[in-house]
Amino acid sequence: MHEGTVCREILDIALQAAKENDIEKIYRITMVKGMNSCIHDEELQFYFEVIKKGTIAQDAVLVVECDETITEYHSEYVKNIEGE
Repeated sequence: MHEGTVCREILDIALQAAKENDIEKIYRITMVKGMNSCIHDEELQFYFEVIKKGTIAQDAVLVVECDETITEYHSEYVKNIEGE
């Protein structure tokens, strides 16, 4: 269930970065999670589809990468945002 909260934070970070960089439409958000993050990719994708509606990221895809060098629990970050 915490995927919904994580997804909200990811979108908030992306929207703030878009605002600060004059991006009007987000196409792709790449996040990285540690190997022990306890995030379920399918649930994260589900929440992302719901939460992005009505935002400048409504057509965006969420790409999740796993970094096995990050071993702390609940370790995730936004790596990249693509848009115009």
